[in-house]
Amino acid sequence: MILALLLSIATATQGRLVVLVVVDQLRLADLTWLAPELGPKGFAGLGRPTPMRYETVVTETAADHAVLSTGTYADLNGIVGNRFWENGREHQSVEDPNCPVWGTPREGRSASLLRVPTVGDAWKLNTDGAGRVVAVSVKDRSALFLAGPSADLALWFELDTGEFASTTCYAPGPPPWLPQHPAAPFADWNWGLSRPDAIARLVPEERETGAVPRYELGPAFPHKIVPGKHFFEAVRNSPASTTMAIKVAKAAVQGMALGQSGKTDFLALAVSAVDGVGHQFGSLARERVDTILRAHDELGTFLDELRAKLGPRLSVVLTADHGLTPMESDQKRLRVAQGGTESIDALTEKLNRFLDERLGARREGWVGTIDGSTVTLRPPFPPRTVQLAVELLRREPGFWRVVPFTEIDASEPVVRHAYYPGRSGQILLVPRPLW
Repeated sequence: MILALLLSIATATQGRLVVLVVVDQLRLADLTWLAPELGPKGFAGLGRPTPMRYETVVTETAADHAVLSTGTYADLNGIVGNRFWENGREHQSVEDPNCPVWGTPREGRSASLLRVPTVGDAWKLNTDGAGRVVAVSVKDRSALFLAGPSADLALWFELDTGEFASTTCYAPGPPPWLPQHPAAPFADWNWGLSRPDAIARLVPEERETGAVPRYELGPAFPHKIVPGKHFFEAVRNSPASTTMAIKVAKAAVQGMALGQSGKTDFLALAVSAVDGVGHQFGSLARERVDTILRAHDELGTFLDELRAKLGPRLSVVLTADHGLTPMESDQKRLRVAQGGTESIDALTEKLNRFLDERLGARREGWVGTIDGSTVTLRPPFPPRTVQLAVELLRREPGFWRVVPFTEIDASEPVVRHAYYPGRSGQILLVPRPLW
């Protein structure tokens, strides 16, 4: 859809900007529930949302941003999760030693593990490289998979340095227009409710009982972001990260004259704060509602500025990568108690013990990893190991489907689309609703 939009614009008139906004973890239910607070123009002034659903069981940032940017599922694009097991070890989905990150000795990163082009890559091919492609996020995997290998720049917030960074595969170092020390304004920031009356009405509970706040943010409002060991992580996992990402996106538009060079350019902006907050406080917490409303306000202002500058030469697409299952504590409080939690650590121990009993003890264990939707067994293992593991996993209450690799091709599309041979292990797990 995005490539078609780019091509139609290019043939109609030159000098335009297409902006893809991805709000990590934003659900259609959030937009309908919060509609009165979003106003008549909708979220960020983008109108009425359209319900859409991905036909895959994978719900992780890397995999789902790859779906958005390529128009393909993991069975074709190869990105099955944030991490995957391949060639005997676990890999980060963005690892690449050939692409060093600016200013840090940490491992290099890129989108090279993608197996198909992104919309940005396709746009480069269709314009002989003339159209610029830029992606911005506080998460490396969001920026890299939205951008693709051929982009002019993919920028993310680097926790080692507290700066927005990229790799030498895109540019030798930071461009002069890139803001420095973006987290500095949030030292000792008191995060309070942006709309106290409205949020208190929407969410009467002042504190989410099932919350697991991290990075010294504390369990209830106001949350203070404290300089120290966890400062950059706290900033990245709070509404502050929305402000930082939009500031960098604005700087990119200005510094690279996006949409103003006589060509059609593509800017991808991934807003990750809702996800960072949601995983700590839950889908029904005041913190998550406040983060969504702040994103609505700040994105709306940014897009209004672009409209004022570019007028009809601006096109915007808004979407999300995945949603969020309500916390078990909220399900119980509201007497919707069909769900629960599967502990990966406990499940790994249980599966290793079960296989020890059936096949004999193994010092290093039988399970390489259970990560996201996949179970990878540690090679070498007898052929019947997979079926034994499936036998145990199918007894677990939290899984709707437990699919061995031998049954993938005969499964429904939502399962087939999630599996990439060599990266998805031997077993695919599909959780039940509300788990």
